[in-house]
Amino acid sequence: MLGGGIMASLWPLFTSLHGPTSRNEDRHFLGQDPLFWGAMMEGVPSLLISCGLAVLSSVLWHGATRACRVGYLLLLVSLLVPGVIDLLILATVPPLLYPIEAAGLLLLAWAAPIPQGWARGVLVVMAVLLLATMWSVFLTLEEWDAVNGYRIDGFVANVLVALGWVAVGAALLRQGWNRNDHAVPS
Repeated sequence: MLGGGIMASLWPLFTSLHGPTSRNEDRHFLGQDPLFWGAMMEGVPSLLISCGLAVLSSVLWHGATRACRVGYLLLLVSLLVPGVIDLLILATVPPLLYPIEAAGLLLLAWAAPIPQGWARGVLVVMAVLLLATMWSVFLTLEEWDAVNGYRIDGFVANVLVALGWVAVGAALLRQGWNRNDHAVPS
């Protein structure tokens, strides 16, 4: 929940500093440029979400189906690799692992014992949103900027998907999952 909250709350700052197109306008806030704030917006939250998934590892790994395990691993890799790189270079890396993250989300929505109910639908919506951001590969940079693609993709991936993480975390808390008993509530 914290990772999603940080990501969603830093997106307006990042986009106001960077500008609405793929061209970086290089404005500064608290002495830092958009690259730094982009790393804080994506790197820190990705690592926090990975930590949350690690807390759930006993449920998402032990006794889980193969599909659940594959989804869990895909999701961890797709969050950890860019998250670490973002923080190492203090910039945001291109979202090349979004298809892998989407596949992990879909597998968890289908096969994981948690979350239950509507939260599974949230995982599917997050996957669809991440896949939708890949539309940019079919446009030239000029076409993409003309339709505000940079801002639209950023809003989808860094606000809507981030709010999805908050919703999934809230659902897990509401369902009363207790990591001490490693059981899914009935």
